[in-house]
Amino acid sequence: MDVSEKGHTADYNEDEARLASLGYKQNMKRQFTGLQNFGFTLTNSSVLIGIVPLFGFGMITGGPVVAIWGWLLVAFFVMFIGLGMAEICSTYPTAGGLYYWTAKLGGPKWGPMFSWYEAWFNMLGQFAGCSGSVLAAGTFMNSMIHIWNENYELDGKKNFYIMAALMILAGVINTAGGRALKIASLVSVFVHIVGTLVIVIVVLVGAPTLRSADFVFTTFEDQTGYTTSSNASPVLVFMLGLLQSQWSMLGYDASAHMSEETEKSYVNGPRGILMSIFASVMIGLCLALALTFGIQDYNATIASPIGAAQQIFIDTAGKTGGSILIFIIVFAGFLCGIATVAANSRMLYAFARDGGLPFSPFWTVLNKRTGMPLRLVWLSVVVIIILALPSLGSTATLSAISGISIIGFTVSYAIPILLRITVGAETFVQHEFNLGRFSKPIGWVACIWTAFIFIIFNLPQSWPVENMDTFNFTPAAVGFLLIFTTSTWFLSARHWFKGPISEIALQELDGIVPANFGDKTEVEESK
Repeated sequence: MDVSEKGHTADYNEDEARLASLGYKQNMKRQFTGLQNFGFTLTNSSVLIGIVPLFGFGMITGGPVVAIWGWLLVAFFVMFIGLGMAEICSTYPTAGGLYYWTAKLGGPKWGPMFSWYEAWFNMLGQFAGCSGSVLAAGTFMNSMIHIWNENYELDGKKNFYIMAALMILAGVINTAGGRALKIASLVSVFVHIVGTLVIVIVVLVGAPTLRSADFVFTTFEDQTGYTTSSNASPVLVFMLGLLQSQWSMLGYDASAHMSEETEKSYVNGPRGILMSIFASVMIGLCLALALTFGIQDYNATIASPIGAAQQIFIDTAGKTGGSILIFIIVFAGFLCGIATVAANSRMLYAFARDGGLPFSPFWTVLNKRTGMPLRLVWLSVVVIIILALPSLGSTATLSAISGISIIGFTVSYAIPILLRITVGAETFVQHEFNLGRFSKPIGWVACIWTAFIFIIFNLPQSWPVENMDTFNFTPAAVGFLLIFTTSTWFLSARHWFKGPISEIALQELDGIVPANFGDKTEVEESK
């Protein structure tokens, strides 16, 4: 088949052929359109559940300057990462996503080792990101109950219980199959776009008074203790405050993980990555501006027991209207949980398909009714809930989980980009979406930014560190993962793990469709 450079002339079989050329059969159903893929990716990123829950963190770690200018700074560099990923996704549209890209770009020498690290770091980012997002939804739900019942005490245990319930429901919806996921995807696009417009309009119109432009664009605030308890520069505080923005711009690799179920994935995969980043930037900027302009009493807002953003909603929309705005955030977090579990299970499926998980044959069984890896769906749900356990003893867990998620995601994003511009530069073949001669400079900017935030977000988020509520768990989690992946690699995995295992030899391709395309993988009976 003759495929144009832009890739719009291909049909269904083109997806199957490209997947076969990457070494895999079309096991999962290819049932999602480009718009639905974008919906999954936008939901996985979920700016509503990113920038809003951490708005209070941003207000004490740099203030309005961080909320607005920090957002634009992070957006600028994230686009470099997105461009680098989109180019690779166009060449390798497979559910393994970054893990598969890393193995291929690293070649026989470096591919197995780097893909081992890649898989585990991406899993850390995926699990921690979902855990933080749904925990935020649980926290907002708790706040809404407190607003209507002042005797209702807010604590981390209740946040956790609500979060666990939402995750179980997200698992049930994933179990329902492709139709349920399609509906959830489209509903999510509606909620993130219309919900943002509702929040922005209600806050700006309903605010008794609006802050001045001078306050919104120039006010710097530090209540972390760095500039008062040490000789730290305000620049350091500003950089720490970027966590709010960076956490809101993660998860766009979901487009790649859903590619084996997406039509024209070599076009819609890259498009989903970039469209979700652009949409997230616009949505987030509108939210940041509205929330900052809508602040009434600055100190009372950041000290509010229900949370800074929740207090702004109540101040500008009243008890009933504010509760509706809070519920929009809760619903967005729930939808994020649905999409993230779907993406997590596909990434785990790809890793297990290549023997990377313990008891891999058990995990790779596909459900007969849905054609989906439902065992991995529920494994994802369990792990995500476990990661939120620290919230049982603290209400300050969200920022720590956010830092862990950022490190896991961004490191996993940077590894294939780094290999693309170094050891894989000579063998990489550009396809429909490509950066031409700009691949290397864009890739280097992405990698340097990743190294920068790796250092910054491992630092304490306040100073001095006096108790567990001010302790940053990120270095401990990242350190544990580094020790685990390194020890398992050198003690065991390097002897048997070779990266992606081909299911189809290229010689089996006959025209477009593999000769044994009709073969079925092991499936479990639907109950």
